[in-house]
Amino acid sequence: MTSSARPNASPWRYRSLIWNFAQRDLKSRFKGTALGWAWSLMLPLATLLTYSLVFSVIFRLQPPDFGNGRAGFFPVWLWAGLIPWTFFLITVSVAMPTLLASGPMLQKVYFPSYAPILGGVTAILVQSAIELALLGAVLILFGSIGPTWLLLPLWAVFFVTFVAALSVSLAIMNVYYRDLAHLVNVALQLLFYLTPIIYQISLVPESWHGIPLQTIVRLNPLALFVDTLRALAYDLKVPDIWTWLGMVAWTACAIGLAILVYRSHGLDIGESI
Repeated sequence: MTSSARPNASPWRYRSLIWNFAQRDLKSRFKGTALGWAWSLMLPLATLLTYSLVFSVIFRLQPPDFGNGRAGFFPVWLWAGLIPWTFFLITVSVAMPTLLASGPMLQKVYFPSYAPILGGVTAILVQSAIELALLGAVLILFGSIGPTWLLLPLWAVFFVTFVAALSVSLAIMNVYYRDLAHLVNVALQLLFYLTPIIYQISLVPESWHGIPLQTIVRLNPLALFVDTLRALAYDLKVPDIWTWLGMVAWTACAIGLAILVYRSHGLDIGESI
């Protein structure tokens, strides 16, 4: 393949290769463990249990009511926030070293540098889809189900595309700037508390010592995606048009950044590994 053709190589053209990378990741993720794929559910459930005990029992945070008017249940409300956050956290963490690990292969044969990254995203998406399906089953048990669920696939398209595009940019830049991985790990820890996962945005003060805290939280794109999922699945409400436009804008920015980074640094990345 000529160098001039590479920038125009779309992910759809390499979908089979991306799926092969995803299958490889899925097979190796829990290979050799006694419980196998059960770990993919036990780990997030353990996190959910820990946060539920701390914040609903010790700090006694009260969740909003279900969309059907029934009294809210904190673990379910928390779970609806943890699913997108966990997908984002694991995807970015796994994507960062992907190209460095694929260095020998990239040096021997050409394939788009985004292929192994998107393969990893796909593998993690399978796990998150299972968690989301279980959340749906729990919500059905509580009788909280409505037509807003029909918009969940649209939300998922925006969110997964946003995370995938951001992961591509970070993974490619990590090849050239090795400190980036460490900076991102620090940023992820801070970002968790800037995202309304264990609290509602309404509980955040408008300002603190002149710092517009609530505005900062609202400008966080993850806050937008997390709150939209909760609105659709838990609250059974359709967010306003500005929320949807915000998701479209963040997704478009992430795609634009990924294209820019890929074309400027990702074409012949094998030579830099």
